[in-house]
Amino acid sequence: MFKIQMPHLNKRLITLAFGEISVHHCGDAMIKDKGICSSANEFFLPPINAALQLEILMTAIMGERHCVLITGGAGYIGSHLALLLQKQGYRVVIVDDLSTGNTWAAPESSSLIVTDILDSPALVATMREYQVKTVIHLAAKSCVAESIIKPDDYFETNVKGTQSVVGACAKAGVRQLLFSSTAAVYGNGTHGLVKEDAPLKPISPYGQSKVEAEKVVANSCARYGIRYVTFRFFNVIGAHPEGIVGQYSPDSEHLLQKCLDSARKNSALNIFGYDYDTADGTPERDFIHVQDLASLHLHAMRHLDYGGESLLLNAGYGNCYSALTFIKAFQKLTNTVFPVGYVLRRDGDPASLIADISMLGEKLDWIPEYASIEQMIGSSWAWENSLVRRALK
Repeated sequence: MFKIQMPHLNKRLITLAFGEISVHHCGDAMIKDKGICSSANEFFLPPINAALQLEILMTAIMGERHCVLITGGAGYIGSHLALLLQKQGYRVVIVDDLSTGNTWAAPESSSLIVTDILDSPALVATMREYQVKTVIHLAAKSCVAESIIKPDDYFETNVKGTQSVVGACAKAGVRQLLFSSTAAVYGNGTHGLVKEDAPLKPISPYGQSKVEAEKVVANSCARYGIRYVTFRFFNVIGAHPEGIVGQYSPDSEHLLQKCLDSARKNSALNIFGYDYDTADGTPERDFIHVQDLASLHLHAMRHLDYGGESLLLNAGYGNCYSALTFIKAFQKLTNTVFPVGYVLRRDGDPASLIADISMLGEKLDWIPEYASIEQMIGSSWAWENSLVRRALK
């Protein structure tokens, strides 16, 4: 038997490592049917699968963390995720070509490798050098409007790039992958709450490229024995609660960024479409705070660490705001006023997309911390007016 010190015994972690076990309290002793705790701080591991069980428990309870590689880690979402993982004790390697990412967004203590995700040999070498255990693949082209003009570029980066990343994982012996997809895969195939098994009817090359990339992940990971979690991101907004990083994309098409720009310049903001089948005629969206999205990835990675199955999950809150409602909330919370107008619908925009997160709640032990619209808009407004952000102008 192996014995390790456990200052904070966690029944869920024990269950993940040993299966369902009963716990009985006998004074200071805790007796289990697959091991014995002679006290609250000691746990004896049985010899069966002891090495794997010990690794899980040491990683999860003693605080030892492995190396995580994030593609696109110098971007908006990636930088928040990198900071969170480092705070949790993980070693972080960032792979980014800096086409949209920024060196200042990468945490100083992370390792930044400037290369293209299509350079598979470079990816393999990096994964081997840093002994990467988990890859989080965020790097992608993600502008709907641009994808209509440059569809080939989107398939090159989003589909072939994903093939390159998964192939590199296989060659380097990485067996855990988190992949970022998008709610744009649903298109107009549904209205309102959408489940993961809903028909995929993307209406933009961006959405279609992510459908194909999801297939690459599912098929290739099955072939190579890689367990994965694919998240379909809904609308990611917000900024780091301490104002360390936030959205910085001068050409961003996101509604929140448009609000920030209009407030700063006192310029008009035009809503694309006013005749949708929604309560006020403007498109409805499910928003998720970037910090909660980062936390969700941490939970998914731990799910894989503990031997969990591959998953496909929506990443949202399960509620929505129309474009007009969101703008009014922004103006009220920031005490700003700017003109709001309407223009024709934009190609590729569905009327309503709201995440059904019942599967998410069932599979991952995750509770959002920043789900209110006040937190989502407030953190972005604080970032926009922070010294860090102002220095970037």
